[in-house]
Amino acid sequence: MAQPNKIRVKYNNGVITPLDKLNLPDGQELELEFKVLPSATSELSKEEKKDLIQKMRGSMKGTWGSTVKEIDACIRSEREPWDRKL
Repeated sequence: MAQPNKIRVKYNNGVITPLDKLNLPDGQELELEFKVLPSATSELSKEEKKDLIQKMRGSMKGTWGSTVKEIDACIRSEREPWDRKL
């Protein structure tokens, strides 16, 4: 059996759409095993963000900022290239 590959996909209206290019011939049958990923739109509560800031202090200090507003801005800027609109 061939080496398994991992790709990201999106499920909409009963159709699984690859988010990565597949090098496969048309009609190729596949066997899929999947796990549901957390939604990219899920947001942390203000308390969860404060807790995250406290946990990140030390070696990460200043990397993302030190306030909830600064961290939100950093997360948005990092997420933008990954968000895809289908």
